Amino acid sequence: MKKIVFLISLVLLLLGVYQKVFSHEVNYQIKNSQSVCISFFFTERDPMNFSEVEVYYSEEKNIFQKARTDRNGIFCFLPNKAGIWKVVAKGETEHGLHRAEMKIKVDKDMEVEDFKKPLVARYTKFFIALGVVGWLFGFTGIYLYFKK
Repeated sequence: MKKIVFLISLVLLLLGVYQKVFSHEVNYQIKNSQSVCISFFFTERDPMNFSEVEVYYSEEKNIFQKARTDRNGIFCFLPNKAGIWKVVAKGETEHGLHRAEMKIKVDKDMEVEDFKKPLVARYTKFFIALGVVGWLFGFTGIYLYFKK
C-alpha cells in the first residue's frame, strides 16, 4: 500500500514539476497565407521605420489591427474577408508628423485587387514643382515691388 501511495505521489510531483518547467515556453505556428504587405517611406532612401499603422475593415470604427512598421518601413497584415480595407500610417520626422491613408480592395482569394492613392500621393512631384513655381512667382513679385 505504501508503494502505491509513493508512486502516485511521485507521478503527481513529476506532473507538477513538468507543468512548472514548461509553462514559460512560447509556441508558434507558421502559416503560408495571403498577406498584404506595404512599404512606407518618406523618400526613396528614408523608410518610415517603426511608424504606427492602423488597419480598418471598410468603414468600421473598430481597429482590425494596430502595429508598427519594421526598420525598413514594411508592414504586413492578413485580411480575413474580401472587401475594402483602410490602412493609416503615421510617421514623424524633424518636419513633424506625416500621415498616409490608403484603401485596398481585397478579392475573395485574399489577394490585392486594387488600391487607391490620394491625388497628392499619385502626383507628388507635380505638386512639389507647382509649389516651387509658386514660390518663384512670389519672390519675383516681392523683388519687383521693392525695386519700384
